[in-house]
Amino acid sequence: MTRVRAAAAATTLLAPLLLAGLAGCGIKPTGPVDSGSAATVLVAGPEGFSMLYFLGPDGRLVPSPQRDVPKVPPVELLNRLLDGPGQREREAGLTTEVPSLHGKRVDLPAISSPSRDVLTVHLPLDAEDLTPNARRQLVCTLGSTASKGVRLTVAVKGSYGTLDAIGCDGRP
Repeated sequence: MTRVRAAAAATTLLAPLLLAGLAGCGIKPTGPVDSGSAATVLVAGPEGFSMLYFLGPDGRLVPSPQRDVPKVPPVELLNRLLDGPGQREREAGLTTEVPSLHGKRVDLPAISSPSRDVLTVHLPLDAEDLTPNARRQLVCTLGSTASKGVRLTVAVKGSYGTLDAIGCDGRP
């Protein structure tokens, strides 16, 4: 019994010392540390629906599923993108950097496919004037028309200049 009392007494005496030792471990408190923005991934839209890509308030691409018509043909999807965000997208704070054609429509052969995994979009504007965001919007929107499992790249050919084919991830 005396051993138990001695151990209990030692624990009672040592506990404050142990806590004091742990509290003073030398690590100073810090405020929040900026580690950059959150990671982003491209997520496939609902199965069987095409996507328009607009820009969110932070300038990142935001997909907008086209739920009114399953699998919108690429040229129609392109025209929808050129029309800019609809009311639903504007209310969500989405914008675009794709230049407007002021109500003009593009028609076939606005999009050609020299190979199974490359689309070329022909636009009546200077391709080299497209901002990086506008180009990504075009590429990702048209890339959303690819069959499942196919990585589609998109080249942009304008009245002046052609931009090499890239995928939605920005790589050739």
